[in-house]
Amino acid sequence: MKITFLGTAAATACPLVFCRCAACRTAWKRGGKDFRRRSSVLIGDDLLIDLGPDVMSAAFAFGADISRVRYLLQTHSHSDHFDAGHFITRIADYAASDTLPFELCASPETLRHMSERLAREEDGASLMTPEWQERLNLTVHPMRHGDVIEAGGRRITAVGSNHDPNDGSLLWAIEEDGAAFLYATDTMKFTDEAIDLFRSRGFRFDAVAIDHTYGPGTPGGGHLCADEVIAEMERLRTAGVLAPSCRILATHISHEGMPLHDELSEFASAHGYGIAWDGLTVEV
Repeated sequence: MKITFLGTAAATACPLVFCRCAACRTAWKRGGKDFRRRSSVLIGDDLLIDLGPDVMSAAFAFGADISRVRYLLQTHSHSDHFDAGHFITRIADYAASDTLPFELCASPETLRHMSERLAREEDGASLMTPEWQERLNLTVHPMRHGDVIEAGGRRITAVGSNHDPNDGSLLWAIEEDGAAFLYATDTMKFTDEAIDLFRSRGFRFDAVAIDHTYGPGTPGGGHLCADEVIAEMERLRTAGVLAPSCRILATHISHEGMPLHDELSEFASAHGYGIAWDGLTVEV
């Protein structure tokens, strides 16, 4: 399984647009791993997790062809993860041609909120009506915690998240050719139901991408900080759901309490995990 991190930032991206702190000034000068787009991941060349606002700039930078994507796993509908302006261009009114059939997986709540965002781009647009599904060349799969779907030779499991229950936020577990990858951004501590699901279904993850929105000693709302990442990885190890060589990578990184990439990587390495960066490709 080939995993490409198209973006690794939280909602505000990094560095902050208007910030003049020493870290942001340094990040503007350094660029590279210190420049982070909003979080999104490409699996192979046909499965995308989160169609966010920075997908196209990332695709251009890293040589990814988003027009080949056939499957979209949407974690939730927040604007840093779902860009309705990108999505609506699938209809012929935008002169889109030769668009490939598309399958969308998300919770019913997320689908409803995505539809509301689409309707602000095109009056009446909805992901849930046959007319608009045809116009978007789209098949919709409403999914809840524990639901499984086969897509592109992969087995995909929806996992409940406590990030925004009103939006039905989901994490995604992907199995392909004997490898397993957990995409766990935008979550607080894993729910007991999530841990039970991993154990009961025999998951042994070879790679985990985990929310790391706040830095060491900087807890915040709706997300994990560095200290909580360390604790949650220990929970997964204790539950026996990580392969011995599992690669743990932090993503969804914000400006708050966060060192720059090299310094943050030193901290993470000392605690048994790594820090993802935009354009990182991992094979599992």
